[in-house]
This record gives sequence, C-alpha cells and structure tokens, in this order.
Amino acid sequence: PTTTNPKRWSETRSVRENLELWFGSSLPSPLSPSTTEKSDYLVECGICYAHRLPTEEDDNDPDSKGEGPLPEVKCSNSSCNRHYHESCLFEWLHSLPTARVSFDRIFGACPYCCEPVSVKIANGVNNH
Repeated sequence: PTTTNPKRWSETRSVRENLELWFGSSLPSPLSPSTTEKSDYLVECGICYAHRLPTEEDDNDPDSKGEGPLPEVKCSNSSCNRHYHESCLFEWLHSLPTARVSFDRIFGACPYCCEPVSVKIANGVNNH
C-alpha cells in the first residue's frame, strides 16, 4: 500500500505553500503590513549612520518625528552600494585633500571602498 506524505512537494501548490507545509509555519511576507515597519526599508547613511537627518524643527520640537532627508546618494561600486546623505558626503569629500571640484560637483573617494563618488556642492559654500 502506498501512503501519501503530506509534506511531499506538489506541483499543484505554489512554492510558498510547499515551503510553508514543509517547515510547518507560515513564511514572513515583506508585503504584510502587520509585520513590516516602514523603518525596515530605510537605509542608513554610511557616514552619520542615521536614516534621516534632523531638521531645524527637530531641534526645537522634542516630539518631532525626524522627517529630514533620507540618504539619497549611493556608491556606484556594486560591492559597496553604501548610501549617503548629500550633506554628509559633501562634508566628507570637502575634508579630503584629494577631492576635486568641477562645476557644481565635488569628486572624491567613497569612505568605504575608495571608488570615485561625487555629490552636488552644497548651497552657500564658497569654493576658492
């Protein structure tokens, strides 16, 4: 007599259903609003390690939610892929003696992998 194994892979079930049956529990879903927080998808700046930069309103209001800018510049090296706030990367590159300025951008080395990175020059900075 042949017996059927309930944990046997079945082509009539989805991959997810087969895996959940095999492991005996449900798999987490990145689309599940009950288990996923917005902060799970935020990246931190590779220089200041913050998700969002504080704004001037954040300094004056202790109940503020920190809605400053997210890291918007990414290293183009696929092995690195670090994210940076524009202002943090600008300050980092501006402090390097090897940084170069061309038109409205400053160029230098990524703090992690030393590959070339660039960022727009911050407003109000005099570059003589």
